[in-house]
Amino acid sequence: MSKRGKILLPLLLLMVMTGCWDQDSLKDARLANASAFDITSEGEIKQTLEIVDDSESQQGSNGNEVHSGTGRSVRQSTDRIRAKVTGDIRFFKYGMILYGNKLAQNDIYPYLDVLYREPDYPTSHVKIAIVDGDAGDLLHQKKVGSILIGDFITKKIKSLEELCIFPEMTLETLLPPMLDPGQDFTLPYLYKDGEEIDARGIALFHGQRFNGSLTTEQAPLYIIMSGKWNKAARFVKKVHPGPSNNPRNYVTYEANIAQIKRKIAVKVANDRQIDVNLRIELPVTIVEYAMNHLQEKDTIERLNSQLSDDMTQDAEQIIKTLQQSGCDSFGIGRHLIAHYPDLWKNLNWNKEYAQVRFHPEVKVTIVGNGVLN
Repeated sequence: MSKRGKILLPLLLLMVMTGCWDQDSLKDARLANASAFDITSEGEIKQTLEIVDDSESQQGSNGNEVHSGTGRSVRQSTDRIRAKVTGDIRFFKYGMILYGNKLAQNDIYPYLDVLYREPDYPTSHVKIAIVDGDAGDLLHQKKVGSILIGDFITKKIKSLEELCIFPEMTLETLLPPMLDPGQDFTLPYLYKDGEEIDARGIALFHGQRFNGSLTTEQAPLYIIMSGKWNKAARFVKKVHPGPSNNPRNYVTYEANIAQIKRKIAVKVANDRQIDVNLRIELPVTIVEYAMNHLQEKDTIERLNSQLSDDMTQDAEQIIKTLQQSGCDSFGIGRHLIAHYPDLWKNLNWNKEYAQVRFHPEVKVTIVGNGVLN
């Protein structure tokens, strides 16, 4: 090809090209920053959306709208909201989704299916949580202070994940355990207390149904037992007799996250009895202890022993709640599928999980007591 041809050919191609065939203009888009789903008394889906401007740089702006629509499917409820607003609704990639507990008690997957099938719907950073009561009520608050409601709830969930009060979960990471017969999952659990949005604890799922919960006090130890701890985990224990309103009777301590050790072993006996040994080595730093005397070796040894016993009992209660809820979030079934496939084929795991014998042990060791001593 001549030199002139080499120049003219690209120019000709540029002239005939009309641009990307799937170009999608955001000029008239409206951004859904948060969505909530509830079930009506008639059995319809009620979807509530917080809608803000279409620019991510404007997430901190003061303007938002909250709209609701009902339908027999998620898509239909979204379309009915679209009929109420101007512009096309798009979903923010760092947004969040709330589900009312009554809806989640049925089967949560039908309300998630369309989100996974829609190619334009973000999943990797979208947070998800359960609400005690109607999820839409949280969004109708519109703001907390000067922060838009969706942004506030997202930040709240992230901060409580870092404190090991909420399990770390996104719409993307939820799908594998939700479809796994040998693994259950847990989600953050919120509630509305007047004008405050507070943490209820951790929502427990059996299969795809919300079936129980753990408290915020139980949450940090549960997160550590699950092997998915985050940046910090703090605990408060009453270690002296006397009035419960006297702070001198309590100790507050924080786990040394980098030094935690967790070991879980699943064993199956000849009679098919399943035993699970779960051992946690938990080095901690004392951050508050008004009685002091932490310079004395006897005090440290007594606290180590007492805290180990107390936390082992707490672990037993957590496991009892998990089994009562049918929530195999530690993946014992997944272990059986991998290592005892013949046994698994003949198990009714929905019934037999409750018969599994767990043997938890939490060993607390005080390795620091702050700068006071």
